[in-house]
Amino acid sequence: MRLEAEQRDLLARTRIGMLALGAARLPLVNPAAFHFGGEALWITTSRHAAKLRLVRRDRRAAFLVMPEHDGRGVLLQGLLETYDPRSLRSQVRAMLQGPGFALNLGGYVLKNAPFVAGYLIDLARIPPEWWPHNRVLLRMRPDRVRLVPALEPPPATAATVPGAPSDVAVAVAREASAQLCWLSEGRPLLAEVAWATDGRGALFWLPHPAGVTPGAPAALVVERRHSFRATRVRGVCLRGRLEEAGQGRPRLAHRYQGRLPEGGTVLRLRVDRASWWRGFEVRTVRLAEVG
Repeated sequence: MRLEAEQRDLLARTRIGMLALGAARLPLVNPAAFHFGGEALWITTSRHAAKLRLVRRDRRAAFLVMPEHDGRGVLLQGLLETYDPRSLRSQVRAMLQGPGFALNLGGYVLKNAPFVAGYLIDLARIPPEWWPHNRVLLRMRPDRVRLVPALEPPPATAATVPGAPSDVAVAVAREASAQLCWLSEGRPLLAEVAWATDGRGALFWLPHPAGVTPGAPAALVVERRHSFRATRVRGVCLRGRLEEAGQGRPRLAHRYQGRLPEGGTVLRLRVDRASWWRGFEVRTVRLAEVG
């Protein structure tokens, strides 16, 4: 499908988005540099990445792009395709697409030149699984696209993040917004939310809770980014199931100094496991108890 001019402009002005997959019992959300060209979204990842295994089970995905200081973002949904340079079938499929395939690869490199430079600076510190010869290409042709409002929350006090080492937890503790992923009609959806922790769970405020119901699997991602060095990125993905928040709204509003917007819905994420990343180092821990 063809995107509107405003949607294209927002995609062109942003280098990082959030990729959501829902193939597992619990959704998985990861940040990803991207390029949009040829009416498709282009992403690279390691052939050893967990997301690649999930794509092979279920190709349905969502991608959320939220430019800073813009007031709106773009949510895309569609099916992912994989192109592995080591696969003869992938090579043939790429050749059949003509010069557009190579042009979009070039577009990805040009758009993300700062990250490519940072990648080269830190190459000695990057695990071999993420070196160029172990990269594969993901392409998503969106079948649903819509503009979404940005959250623009007020400054927040620090939150205690379960399941992450202290340096990662401290890095993301003051991030005022997070991204929530949930499944609707079997397809992942993403939205920007206000958030706080609640024991070993997490509270969040969602302005437009379409299709979000207690008991549904969900994931909440909080990330501290770096302008061009991926090794400096710190993030946490809390995964579990949604439940009623009870008195969660006052506790959540307290983190934002009582300035949480009216309306919307406050729910709680009962966290089952936490995935955290420190650059290219990624770990997943299962929480022994739920707060």
